[in-house]
Amino acid sequence: MSEKRHYLFKSCVLGAYYPKVEECLRIVFDRLGIRYFDDPNQSSCTGHGYHSGIYPFKSTLEVNRRNFSLARDAGCDDIVTSCATSYATLKEVKNFLGDSIEVFHGSDVIHKNRDQIRGRLEHSLEGVRLVTHHGCHYAKIFYKDVKVGAPEHPMLLDEIAASLGAEVLEYKERGLCCGMGFRHLLLDQEYCKKIAERKLTSMKKVKPDLILVHCPGCLLTLDYFQAILEKETGVEFKIPVMHYAELTA
Repeated sequence: MSEKRHYLFKSCVLGAYYPKVEECLRIVFDRLGIRYFDDPNQSSCTGHGYHSGIYPFKSTLEVNRRNFSLARDAGCDDIVTSCATSYATLKEVKNFLGDSIEVFHGSDVIHKNRDQIRGRLEHSLEGVRLVTHHGCHYAKIFYKDVKVGAPEHPMLLDEIAASLGAEVLEYKERGLCCGMGFRHLLLDQEYCKKIAERKLTSMKKVKPDLILVHCPGCLLTLDYFQAILEKETGVEFKIPVMHYAELTA
């Protein structure tokens, strides 16, 4: 059993749209004996408002100063979040404050324990062909912290999927944003749709069984625009989008 105790930082998007995804992460942590604290008093990281230009950094700073204080008071060693935007927002606040509490993405924890997970597999993913999409807020903001692969070609999700038995496919637009863009989604959804179409078209060419993501925003965007594009263009994508926690659980 892990001696560390993680402060499990919940995602507002997952909580609102995909509550079972975070439940999957808890299931995996419980099965592996990973200790965590699920705090009902946690606030949103404010990442959506901040990265959309609605909230000033000062507001984001003060809200998350409280979140770091809650984690410290709970006796946690670090903060682990299932959301790439929360990851980037919390890391920015941590660096500004010089806080000693580390910030990790949930996929970092899964990757670290992938051999143990492989040894406990109940259902192998052998025969499943998938593509991965690493969130921009994970790989492109604090790019020096990308430890698996490179910032322009992260391999974290690839190695997790491979450890579960899946075949990971390469595709041309691997490094392209999902299309969400935060402020762009509010002001120019047509532009976001074109980016998503370019991304999804590139994925479709290699005929994957599913798209594996580690960001709730990417999950929502790639799912949403498939339906919109099918309705407007008649092109069917029909590629299921899964969060890494769902796949692992």
